[in-house]
Amino acid sequence: MHEASLAMSLINSVLEVAEREKAKRVLEIKMRIGKLSGVVVDSFIFAFNAMKEEASKKLKNTKLLVEEVPVKYRCKNCNCEFEAETVYLPECPSCGSVELELLSGEEMEVVSVELEV
Repeated sequence: MHEASLAMSLINSVLEVAEREKAKRVLEIKMRIGKLSGVVVDSFIFAFNAMKEEASKKLKNTKLLVEEVPVKYRCKNCNCEFEAETVYLPECPSCGSVELELLSGEEMEVVSVELEV
């Protein structure tokens, strides 16, 4: 389960920020994770919650909020932008083309970290 190693990496990064900012506690972490990122969001949140308190008391009550980013494409033929439920050979709903540009869905990023200083 690589979600556990990703969660531990997040914990380490957030603790570095907390240390640098001389924070007493980390209150909230907001993230964006794309549906094509390969991350199972529920498993990632579970792993984070299971490891956070053992890693540091500063994380005891930290809330992890995750926005799941949909898979979005732009058709190279007609410029139609659309969301797709599947990554397997999606077609433009406007013209049927398969010549597409991926716009979103691969993200895994920290949007914000709220600290108590």
